[in-house]
Amino acid sequence: MILITAALPYVNNVPHLGNIIGCVLSADAFARYCRLKGYECIYVCGTDEYGTATEIKALEEGTTPQEITERYHKIHKEIYEWFGISFDIFGRTTNRHHKEIVQHIFKKIYENGYIIEKEVEQFFDPQANMFLADRYIEGTCPYCGYKGARGDQCEKCGKMLHPEELIEPKSKVSGAAPIKKSTKHLFFDLSKLASALKEWIEKRSVEGFWSENARNVSLWWIKEGLKPRAITRDLKWGVPVPLEGYEGKVFYVWFDAPIGYISITASLTEDWEKWWRGKEVKLYQFMGKDNIPFHTLLFPGMLMATGERWTLVYHINTTEYLNYEGGKFSKSRGVGVFGDDAMKSGIPADVWRYYLFANRPEKADTHFTWDDFYEKTNSELIDNFANLINRVLTFIKRNFGEEFVCRAHNTPFLKEQEEIAKEIEECMEKVKLKEALHKIMHLSKNANRYFQERRVWEVVKEDREEARRIMEELGLQVRDLAILIHPFLPHTSQAILSMMGVGSATWKDMGREFKMRLGEIKPLFKKLEKKEIEEMRKRFGEGEEEVGLEKFDIEVGKIIEVKKHPNADKLYIEKVEMGDGVRQIVSGLVGIYTPAELLWKKVLILKNLKPAKLRGEISEGMLLAAEGKEGVEVLFAEGEVGEKVAVEGKKAAQKEKMVTIGDFKKLDLRVEGGKVVYKGKPLTVNGKEIRTEKVKEGVVR
Repeated sequence: MILITAALPYVNNVPHLGNIIGCVLSADAFARYCRLKGYECIYVCGTDEYGTATEIKALEEGTTPQEITERYHKIHKEIYEWFGISFDIFGRTTNRHHKEIVQHIFKKIYENGYIIEKEVEQFFDPQANMFLADRYIEGTCPYCGYKGARGDQCEKCGKMLHPEELIEPKSKVSGAAPIKKSTKHLFFDLSKLASALKEWIEKRSVEGFWSENARNVSLWWIKEGLKPRAITRDLKWGVPVPLEGYEGKVFYVWFDAPIGYISITASLTEDWEKWWRGKEVKLYQFMGKDNIPFHTLLFPGMLMATGERWTLVYHINTTEYLNYEGGKFSKSRGVGVFGDDAMKSGIPADVWRYYLFANRPEKADTHFTWDDFYEKTNSELIDNFANLINRVLTFIKRNFGEEFVCRAHNTPFLKEQEEIAKEIEECMEKVKLKEALHKIMHLSKNANRYFQERRVWEVVKEDREEARRIMEELGLQVRDLAILIHPFLPHTSQAILSMMGVGSATWKDMGREFKMRLGEIKPLFKKLEKKEIEEMRKRFGEGEEEVGLEKFDIEVGKIIEVKKHPNADKLYIEKVEMGDGVRQIVSGLVGIYTPAELLWKKVLILKNLKPAKLRGEISEGMLLAAEGKEGVEVLFAEGEVGEKVAVEGKKAAQKEKMVTIGDFKKLDLRVEGGKVVYKGKPLTVNGKEIRTEKVKEGVVR
């Protein structure tokens, strides 16, 4: 039994392409594969509807939280239906089972001694007259200096934060500086479960083939020390806390939202406990990388703390971020393609699905660009895949009629194709979706080449039976490709089977003889035109202006002193010898490198970064490091102090104006194959390429 969930999208927005591929679309491909294989499975998702964000959205629009959730749930549902997402249920956390199950789980956790009470000072917006959830406070990250950090997490460096840690915090509701105000709250004491969680993660991450990133992030949290986390909030819109003295308070949305997976399943079937309490169930959960700790520590910890049998995550599947044309998606600024935009674009859903899977950000952030969308659609999806389907079926119908039996023959071509099909199955079992799709396209390319090399249009004139044998193999390949492509392009899969007169097919049918009854053969897709792409680019925004390497002054420096930051446990203060003197740099490398591992090493420093005060200490630049699934690796340099980084021999300008962290994020420096590259070209110092030892694929931060 396989239980599949996608992270519940929050209900007060319209999902963009990055949201869609990161959760619901990726989970859909795996769910469709499981059904093809005949596994007993269900795919559960729904909108996350309680919490501050909904209350604030209602205030902004002069309506009620209920009206907001009704409207946006409908928007999400319509978008996902158009994309062909095959939920068994797309529910909502305001369902009739949710309150009962949330309160039951809380009571068990409370009875077992994992809940503590604290009188706390909480941020309060004096203008809006309301307490603020952590994510509705913004300020400067104390670790990396990013100015748009939220009170719960910095999206740049990924550090989990508390609002008290932010520099110059402000309310996102009114813009006012929040004040501290006392209030009483309940906390889930996760620290009591640290040992049990560590043991479980070390075992389950191997059994469930977690990504290295998911395993490392989870264990890093435990190593840093799990702390009690608030589970209640001073709000009206939420699940009431069933405890005397807490009337008027509700559960914090992070606590009740994951329980939504359970309550939505209960809305699907009366046998929900078979899925959430059964011994033979494997839970596969899909989400963005920022949701890892909530699904590997907090949610499992909550269920463990009840003392009852619950289904805990088996495999966690995460993605990095999909960005838009070098910047971020922004509905308010009209930048990027959102779900409702795709619906109105005139481009079929399966074309969007193909590009999103082909560009799925599995190991590092990726970018949606219109040029790449045009190229992948026309050259891969149409010229390779769709072209094969059309030419094979058209040839068979023209030369052998509408009824035609397809069967396997003992040829090297089919043996090679069978091996690739086995590799595709292995990829799908391990949820390596991007790799599986790549292999499907390779299989299609091989079939195209076979058609061309056998020159069947000439063979049919001289040896009709040999031509028939060739087309029997290729007809079989077309049917098998329709099966293989189904998890990714379901509408296309069905269109191919319909043209062949085959109602349906499962994984067991792969390679088996079948009889086709050909109907009308139509092109699967229409090629994209350059003019159409340019219109789309203008319509959906051209992204943020590209920032070239020439704007960044990156120089070799030598670390001559390392000490711990007096006001921050995770920060070092380094003195770095540069070409024009000694600079002070603050970096978040505690726990990643020891002082001895950094001292006297030559590193790369971004010199013209605007100075920032991080927890009371000035940082006059940024030490560059690579981040990938292997972890974080400082970019050590072989050059002399003061030498500049260059790309293809062109050095960055040395007297550029100051740049910001935001500017640097747009630069998109990456690690590819152990080399640091910019636009695919290696960065060098004095002619020598900058290389990494540990991180082979990733980003430079």
